[in-house]
Amino acid sequence: MKSIFLVALLFLSNHCFGQLGTPSLYGEYDVFIDEEFNDNIFHKITFGSELTSFKFIAPEFDVSYYYGLNSQEILYAEQTGPPTYTAYLSEHFEGFVWGFSPKLFYEEEGTRVVFIPKYHFGKIHATGNFLDSDNLRLEKKIKSKMYYWSFALGIEESKWSNNATYGFYLIYNGLNAGKTLNELDFDAQSFTKDNYNTRTIGLGIRISYNFKTRNQVI
Repeated sequence: MKSIFLVALLFLSNHCFGQLGTPSLYGEYDVFIDEEFNDNIFHKITFGSELTSFKFIAPEFDVSYYYGLNSQEILYAEQTGPPTYTAYLSEHFEGFVWGFSPKLFYEEEGTRVVFIPKYHFGKIHATGNFLDSDNLRLEKKIKSKMYYWSFALGIEESKWSNNATYGFYLIYNGLNAGKTLNELDFDAQSFTKDNYNTRTIGLGIRISYNFKTRNQVI
């Protein structure tokens, strides 16, 4: 009886693990719409791994780098003639955050429709640099911890390659770097404080690579 039980257990384990997809590595670039930044966007670069896949779930873990820049300028001049005073302010945020998601998918003939709810945590740094024509220079820095969710809906295609997968996503990003940026204060230098709020939508593109050819199992 014990032998039968052990054989059944080994069969079930082999069957379950045989259905698991092999891990893959990916790189992703996202751009988010926000009028408060130069060119009305800020950026995110991600590197991570889809740890495995089974039926409709494919957990993934990654690290991302954010960057956004806002530049401003003030000019004072008489009614005619060149400016008598100029001032510049550059504010940017950047930081690394970690993310984990139990990515959900529906797959048919090499095409996946995916939904990616992802939890993130990390630190964001905000920096402000002021410079004027009187050669006054000021720099202020603030950093803070971030915890937030993002949600992505997209399509992943693997029909064109035995190893590579291409993904395209519509993303809602819950990161609010404004909690850090809004603490930069240059009111005394005649720059009114901006009310940053970086929760917004964006677009992403991903390339994944699996070192084993598709349909192989572990």
